[in-house]
Parts: sequence; structure tokens; C-alpha cells
Amino acid sequence: MKVSGEKMRIDKYLALRMPDVSRSRLQKMIRDGSVLVNGGKVKASYVLKEGDDVSVNEVESGEVKLKKEDIDLKVLYECEDFMVIEKPAGVVVHPGESGHMKGTVVNALLDKIDEGVGEVGRPGIVHRLDKDTSGVLIVAKTKRGYKHFVEQFKGRKVQKVYLTLVKGVPEHKEGVIDSPISRNVRSRKKMGLVSEREGRKAISRYKIVKEYETLKGSFVSLVEVQIETGRTHQIRVHMAGIGYPVVGDNTYGMGSFNRRFKEKFGLKRQFLHAKELEFVDLDGKKKKIVSDLPRDLSEVLAKL
Repeated sequence: MKVSGEKMRIDKYLALRMPDVSRSRLQKMIRDGSVLVNGGKVKASYVLKEGDDVSVNEVESGEVKLKKEDIDLKVLYECEDFMVIEKPAGVVVHPGESGHMKGTVVNALLDKIDEGVGEVGRPGIVHRLDKDTSGVLIVAKTKRGYKHFVEQFKGRKVQKVYLTLVKGVPEHKEGVIDSPISRNVRSRKKMGLVSEREGRKAISRYKIVKEYETLKGSFVSLVEVQIETGRTHQIRVHMAGIGYPVVGDNTYGMGSFNRRFKEKFGLKRQFLHAKELEFVDLDGKKKKIVSDLPRDLSEVLAKL
């Protein structure tokens, strides 16, 4: 992992990149030399610099033994170096994430990914979607493809567009949310808005697509969001931060509203879908891959 952006302690950096690994485990990994910076051991207090190379040779579960599983995933595009799939809601991206060691995207595509591509336990993975978020996901098949897309995402050259349903109607029809995000100090599975000094830069651009009147005079809005950065839970944290949480989001949303909405409209997860990725492929050609709104979400809109 090449470090870019603001200076940060190695233990804090790993906590952000590996949220499913406990803090004590991360500290032990650093002490034991399972975490190397530029090929050498460092202390947990080491402050990373621009360009430092961080390698992790162990994850919380110890030696990861991945197994190929027969999981049906829709392929939207495939070539020699990478593929683009439609990740269903309820499926996690890689083993170790949220405690899952099987039934992941990696398990489904293991036989398509060359050996040694990507990080330990996460072969081919160049970006992620939350478990309950559906939509477009790129998976690298070769080292050449992995290097290309890591650089594309790092350079913010991939355009990522989502559709989400939020509680209420934002005051402005279009807007930009420019608020740094960091892990919640009280709950490591949650993120939160923080100062520039404490968090990582996060920018989301949104525009209202349609408004709906719903439960007894309350409103929800279908919103298109383009994210310039790719922080954990970014859209969910940003929309909740300006007072319009994602409908069905039980982490950052309003529980009582979500329960009533589920009863009336049948929504069983957060209404968030990665609908579009636009990028430059390894031949220098611009590609746009689009994923239609899945049935469970489109049925909710039809009822509204």
C-alpha cells in the first residue's frame, strides 16, 4: 500500500484500512514485524510520510486459506486483466470483512484471479462496497490490472456515481459535501465527521432526482451522489451529517423511521446502489459501466 495524503501514525492508518482487525491485534502485528514500512519494522508511533510503502503479511485470522465457492455473480464486463461485476446486497467483498470467511466476492471469483494479485486475503480487490450496498465493482485479474486500477483510484480518476434514497428533502437541489471522515473513537465499526487535522479528506457531490411524500406528510428524496474520494461509509456519513440520512441505514439513520418505512414499503436494507463507474482501461480507452437499480429497490420506488 503506497501512502498518499496527510501524515498519520502507522497504527491509526492501519485501523482505517483494516476496520475488522482489533486495535490490540494491529499493535501486535506491528511489534511482530508482520507490518513493514519500506521493507523494515517500525514502532506503532511511526508517522507515515508521502510515498511510504506499507506491507501487511498477516491478518487477524492468521494464515488465510481461501476456497473457491460457486456463487452466482452477474458479470457486466470482462477482459484479460480485470472484470466488472454487479455485487448483490448482502454479499461482502472479501474474507475477514465483517467476520465473514466465506460467501464473499473473492470466494466466487478466486479461480479467475492470478496468484499473488493484491493484498493478502484480498486478491484482486481494488475498491469495496459495503455489505448491504449493491452495484458496480471492479476486480483485478492480473498484477498488471491491479497496479493500473490502484493508481486510477489513488489518483481519483475513477468516476463513481450512486443512487440513494434519503429521509427528507435537502434544502439545496444540488450540493457539495466537503467534510473529512475518520473512525468513531467510541465505536470502531462506525465512521464520523471530524476536523481536517483528524480525518481524511472526503468529497461528495449530490443532486436530487425526485421527491416522494411518504409516511403522514414526511418526505424522502431519490438522490444521485458522485464521490470524488472513497472513504468507508462516505455517502452514509455525509448524508446523515447534513441531516438527510440514507433510508434503511440502521447505523447512521433514524431507527424508528426505518422501521415504519420497512413495514409500509418492504425495504429490508439501506437504499444505496453503486450505479455507475467510468474509468480508463489498460488500453487507454474510456469505459462507462452501468448497473440498473436492483429489483428490491426499484419495487420500493414503484410503491412510492
